[in-house]
Amino acid sequence: MENLMEFWQPWPGLLKIIVFLFSWLVLWYPVALVVGRKLAWQPWQAVTPEQKLPLVLSLYLVSPLPIWAVTWLDQQSLGDYGLSVTSDQLLSLAIAVGVAVFGLGLTLAIQGQIGLLQWHREKWWDLVKLSPLFLILALVIALVEELIFRGIFQNQLQQDLPVWGAATIVSAIFAILHLLWERRLTAYQLLGLWLLGMVLLWARLVDGGNLALAWGLHGGWVFALAACDATGLITYPDTDGNIWVGKANQPLAGLAGIICLLLTALAIALFPHLSAFYPGF
Repeated sequence: MENLMEFWQPWPGLLKIIVFLFSWLVLWYPVALVVGRKLAWQPWQAVTPEQKLPLVLSLYLVSPLPIWAVTWLDQQSLGDYGLSVTSDQLLSLAIAVGVAVFGLGLTLAIQGQIGLLQWHREKWWDLVKLSPLFLILALVIALVEELIFRGIFQNQLQQDLPVWGAATIVSAIFAILHLLWERRLTAYQLLGLWLLGMVLLWARLVDGGNLALAWGLHGGWVFALAACDATGLITYPDTDGNIWVGKANQPLAGLAGIICLLLTALAIALFPHLSAFYPGF
């Protein structure tokens, strides 16, 4: 076992990331076949909204094994990757969820006021009923993604690169891997997804290297978008979208979503209790 660790640890960070992703997909593949059969989905096909959530959850269901393997091989702990549970970090998590939901809600409200989208207030009660479930699912998804991308992958690449050089590559990997689920619509959002990854890394830096702030922001955005979409709370009169709401109404393909991300990056830097920067910054 020690020989295996000695063999693994000198590897370049990017090679470790490739091995991690390949191993994760190999573990998930038989699960995907079973789940896909029930959903009438074949691996590597684009997914429908109804198929996506079960498939994503099945992928994340097998994630603890490769996460455990890489922590063992590198002789690291989850805390080394930025995941710890303290009262301060729970506060950061809660604040971040609130900031994400408020920022996105304000963005959507402005778009509604100028006629770029329509609100369906009769759906509010559906939103209230389903919000706890959506929030739990969003936080689980965000936790796995933040631990892997802003935690493990960021740390791996920082073996060889400066912090922001590593962040640039990790954010690109983060964006490109979203093509696994929906290629056409994701392609419109690749730049926005890359920027999202950079903002979330900035949140980790602002939070002293902890993932709580990034986790909360990510979870809050996933929660708000999924809840609005699933309940039909908002619809877009123009199905093709535009420069503000994004091509095909994809939020990270439009200027409104990009501005929301940039303003969020500015806002999180202003929290007094989060002003201690990560040493590598």
